[in-house]
Amino acid sequence: MRITNSIILRGYNRDLNRLMTEKTACERRITSTRKFSRASENPLSAAKALNVRRSMYNLTQYQENLKTANKFYTEAETSLLQVSDKMASIREELVAACNTTKDSQEYAIYGEYLETIAKELVSIFNTDSAGRAIFGGESDDPTPFTLLEDSTGHLSTVCYHGIPVSALDDYMSFPYSTPVTVDVGLGMAMDQNTQEVNPQSVLDISFNGAKITGCGADSGTADIDLSSIKNGRRYSLDVFVGGIKKTIEFTGKATQEDNVKNIQAALSEAFKKERAYNKIGDVNIDDRGVIYCEGEVVSAVNNPNNPNVEQLKLDNDSGYTNKFKLNFAALKDGQEHSIDVTVDGVTQTIKFIASDKADIAERRKETVENIQAALDEAFGVDAEGKSLVSISDNPVTQGVFSAEGKTVKVSDSMKLAGSEDAPKVTIDSVRYSQIRLNGLSNGSKYSITVNGKEVVFEAGADTTATRANLQKALGDAGVVGTVSALQGDDNMVYIKDGDKFLSISETPADKKTEGTALKPTTGAEYTVDFNTITSGEEYSLKVVYDGRVKLVTFTGGATAEENQRNIQNALREAFGQDGVNDRISIDENGKISTYDGNSVEVTSTIQGSAEDPSVVERHRIYSNNYIQLTLDAARALREGDIEYANGCIDRIVSANEHLLVQIADLGCNEDFIDFNIEKLTTRELNLSERQNDLEVTDAEKEITLWKTYEALYNACLQMSASVVPQSIFNYMS
Repeated sequence: MRITNSIILRGYNRDLNRLMTEKTACERRITSTRKFSRASENPLSAAKALNVRRSMYNLTQYQENLKTANKFYTEAETSLLQVSDKMASIREELVAACNTTKDSQEYAIYGEYLETIAKELVSIFNTDSAGRAIFGGESDDPTPFTLLEDSTGHLSTVCYHGIPVSALDDYMSFPYSTPVTVDVGLGMAMDQNTQEVNPQSVLDISFNGAKITGCGADSGTADIDLSSIKNGRRYSLDVFVGGIKKTIEFTGKATQEDNVKNIQAALSEAFKKERAYNKIGDVNIDDRGVIYCEGEVVSAVNNPNNPNVEQLKLDNDSGYTNKFKLNFAALKDGQEHSIDVTVDGVTQTIKFIASDKADIAERRKETVENIQAALDEAFGVDAEGKSLVSISDNPVTQGVFSAEGKTVKVSDSMKLAGSEDAPKVTIDSVRYSQIRLNGLSNGSKYSITVNGKEVVFEAGADTTATRANLQKALGDAGVVGTVSALQGDDNMVYIKDGDKFLSISETPADKKTEGTALKPTTGAEYTVDFNTITSGEEYSLKVVYDGRVKLVTFTGGATAEENQRNIQNALREAFGQDGVNDRISIDENGKISTYDGNSVEVTSTIQGSAEDPSVVERHRIYSNNYIQLTLDAARALREGDIEYANGCIDRIVSANEHLLVQIADLGCNEDFIDFNIEKLTTRELNLSERQNDLEVTDAEKEITLWKTYEALYNACLQMSASVVPQSIFNYMS
């Protein structure tokens, strides 16, 4: 074969170009530090590198998820540690309040402090992170927990996403309770049947506030104040029964009876299907406005989503309630019992016969009917024949006393301890009613009721002028009587008709024509006969002071001085002191008087043993939510119900123990997060090394190769003179 110059030239060019290409490729690998820039250059390594890159991307996402979760868990743990400290403070305050005798003002101070702590707890549970409340579940609402006030302006109800926490006993039934989870590289799996993420394969970064604080109660009803309903106005309520929420709307009517019918119709329509599908009982409202459902907890709130409706006054009796209930177990069948019923400061002693029927339901029903008849006789009925004070007969709240829009207090007629012979107590003067004239506003009109007639008078510039105006008003009203000073004190007066003291009472707010009703004090002097007391025997006196009823128990002494001292100590323990003076004192002759001029009543009757069970008791319900429990304890202290407040102590302790377990669980999750962060960090290093092996250039090797190609390229150029044919111009030269 003949090798021509053209063949030699083509071979030379091919080799020169190949060396240039290899040299340029080396330069590119050196400057980019990558082994290849296109997958086609190395398909196998490119495929492996792609898998490594995908793993590193996922790894970065897992690390970000873990950092987010770590922040949530850390802030949640910090918040719950603060809550635990608050819980300890609540316990300390309750112990301090319940273990010593205090007056109503001191108990009110404890109640205010507990309310303050409840506000702080709600503030902690509303803590947000990255614009989302930590304990709000999947919601972005910055305030999942809210507090509602009662008609007195005190905080009474804790709501989670607008639902009272005691209304539902399943925390998953509250809104926004679906867990929020993130994939942290555990191998996220889906349940093929439900198409939901397996919770064991992901990390939860949402905290259900109802689960952490507790929810539900043993029982509960919603009590609407029917007197707050106005004729023609629209109302809307969210009613919760057995975990089911229904919104009802109704229009106010002129009578309470029509309002009850309207609400009952709305309830029946709203829960019609639920009775069939969810097997709940009938949702009813009784003639006092109590919504109940047998076997279920009932709660209600004003519908917050409808601004065009009126707000109702209502209470959710699924926590502490200040209502009283008949203790059927303490009744003796067929025997007469006696209780004291106080409505807005007016106390009546009610006597009734306990039924002795064989059937329990019939026995209770007849007993309730007997009590209702006694209540009607004592307090009367309205123009429509409706009882002003009633005792419930519905199956849920049977035996609960109530009066629409008024506070009802019920107590046993006090029992005496020990000796069969009670100490003799005598009333030393005629019972009379006093009126305080000092402090009345000059020119203002006031209304009182004297012997059943309304008397309206105007306060003067001084007590003398006020007395004159009062005397004239008595004549104008047709009351025969004379305003007389009390023991020469112009500030305290009474009204007398000859030798007869006239009855003065507060004019009911719904009947008075003008002005503000006075609240007259009642005066009488009582004397305990020390000669009727036997040394060493235990005795009791029923003492009513400024509306507070106490059973004052003391031990008889050998002398009058000892009896005076023992009774004085018992009075001091029961009612305390006003500064350095005893509120109620007894002198060496047995005469009982008050330091501040408030009325006092003393009676001594034997009605059995102090160990006998009480005929009435507080209608007590304890919430499972410790914020609600704190508010309930505060309300109980304001009501003077120390027994209920004392019952909250153990529940607060148990709740704190459960809280510590939750904090420990958070700590375990934080350790788990730290472990996974370390594991992912190690995995990231391994993947980075693998990526370097697959993609990153070996600089030393490439530089050596580049120098080799460069030398060959230069050598090739130097050889070109002997390879490339001479041109015609070379020959011509």
